[in-house]
Amino acid sequence: MTELLKKEIETYNAHKAELVGQSKGKYVLIKDDHIVGVFDTEMDAIHQGYERFGNVPFLVKQIVQVEVPLNFTSNLIRA
Repeated sequence: MTELLKKEIETYNAHKAELVGQSKGKYVLIKDDHIVGVFDTEMDAIHQGYERFGNVPFLVKQIVQVEVPLNFTSNLIRA
């Protein structure tokens, strides 16, 4: 997935300082190398992404100073 959204993640990282300074805790919508907008809720950002771009990859990310890694496991994966 990171390869799929590589350009979007690079765009976020390039603008992270200004985003944190202006909109910490909100959600940013990024498509390619363009910051589409900042939204109060994750669902608002996702809805806008689907409305503008359809069913294609785009990044919705919470604007935070420190990234907290998330780990997911599934009982559907078998060894």
